[in-house]
Amino acid sequence: MQAFSFFSLGTMLLVSIQEDIGDVEVSRMFDSLCRQVSEKKIHGVIVDLHNVEVVDSYMAGHLQGMEAALRLLHARMVVVGLSVPVVMTLTDFGIRLSGLQFALDVEHAVIKLEELLQHDRHG
Repeated sequence: MQAFSFFSLGTMLLVSIQEDIGDVEVSRMFDSLCRQVSEKKIHGVIVDLHNVEVVDSYMAGHLQGMEAALRLLHARMVVVGLSVPVVMTLTDFGIRLSGLQFALDVEHAVIKLEELLQHDRHG
């Protein structure tokens, strides 16, 4: 089974990450995501972490890198699905996810992305 999946939502892309994603797959996902955003003219990306039990510093760094790369490609990113144990672990280890946008679920993420994209257009 692949550690991540992409689902098209028009000009948005939903990225579902599985709990067993490793460092190599995170890098592969990052490359594939940037390629899809560029080729398919994606404006918003929702990263769904509800299946992820651990977000370590490597994954946190890649999430921040993805957000920065997507901005350069004129797209925005919202993260959903952080569980309470993941949030507690991030806090305990002092891992900050600064610069990232969060939403409770995919529905709220779509709304947030629409607002961010609207703001970017009218700036």
